[in-house]
Amino acid sequence: MIYDNTKRAHERFQSLLMDLHFLKYCRSQDVIPKFLWFKTANKVLSLSSAYKECQRRLLNAEINSKYKYLNILKKNYYLFLDELKNSVPDTIFQHVLEYIIDRSRAVLYKRENKLREKMSRHEQLNRKFDPVDGNVVKNLSSRILSNEEVECLAHGLNYGLIPRKVDDINIISNIENFFHRVTDISQHHKKLFSELKEKNTIVDSDVRVITSKELTLANSLRSITDSFRSHAYHFGQIQNRINAEQQKYRNILGKLKQDKSIIVIRPDKGRGIVLLNKGEYLSKIHVILNDSSKFKCLSDDPTITRETKLTKLLNRLHDEGHISDQFWVMAKPTGSIPGRLYGLPKTHKKDVPLRPVLSAIGTFNYGLSKALLQILSNIIKKRI
Repeated sequence: MIYDNTKRAHERFQSLLMDLHFLKYCRSQDVIPKFLWFKTANKVLSLSSAYKECQRRLLNAEINSKYKYLNILKKNYYLFLDELKNSVPDTIFQHVLEYIIDRSRAVLYKRENKLREKMSRHEQLNRKFDPVDGNVVKNLSSRILSNEEVECLAHGLNYGLIPRKVDDINIISNIENFFHRVTDISQHHKKLFSELKEKNTIVDSDVRVITSKELTLANSLRSITDSFRSHAYHFGQIQNRINAEQQKYRNILGKLKQDKSIIVIRPDKGRGIVLLNKGEYLSKIHVILNDSSKFKCLSDDPTITRETKLTKLLNRLHDEGHISDQFWVMAKPTGSIPGRLYGLPKTHKKDVPLRPVLSAIGTFNYGLSKALLQILSNIIKKRI
């Protein structure tokens, strides 16, 4: 009985919060929900400003009424929670509460999706489309682009579609990394591995007891992460279902991606999109690489060797106290890769030559350059 009352109170409380969010959205967008539309003896009155003002007042009254009812539901919900907490041990209460929230999730998601669809439909109807300039797309390939493909590409390379799936692993790993940074767990691991000289050796620091504050933080982060993941998933599902533009552009970009004979890239100067034949692009890149005055062919990849040397140097400087922990963490290379060369077409010149660009992201000294940049920037700011 207590469980059912608590579950029912939780569902009512959360549903009312969703209703309030929806009504406040309607008020901010000056949209009147259907339940506030009423008939008048004279149909012309429904087009008058007085009729509209009356609807706005009714909407404000409905919001105020919801807030009063929310306070009542909140008190009842907390009363049921206290009653439930007193009826079960403290160790079980948290699990029971999580079970109640999990069991109520399906009902609340159904309600939330319904309200989100209403808001999304309104946004789609009232969304102002920015004019798309098709001239920013320069097609220098042999592929003939349709008007829809030009319109899609004209949004630029920064235009992003709502993903169909949420990257759960990436979200969880970032949250775990954040938790390690705000607590001393990472320092504990470092101490553990420094004491662990032989395999299967048990040391005193092998056992780490999490404090109550850290446990509370971990539970809060888990709850926030689960809520974010579920909201992101359902938002993506709704948008991909009702947003026709997203579906159309996804199909267009998918077809362009399947065409292996072309390459889509930005120009050397200005904003825009350039389409080139892949064979022509690669031949121009090979001409640049064959210039012996600028590039030299190596028999092996020195990336790992350079990474090892830099790591040893940073470890020695860190052990001697010459660099801080923050600098050491930022500059220490892991999983380094060689620099990547690509070319940007110079569309304003004859024969469209390529300007070579060497990306250093992920190279062995990329983190070191970022750490040095931070130090030098602080020095320059102080002098200025």
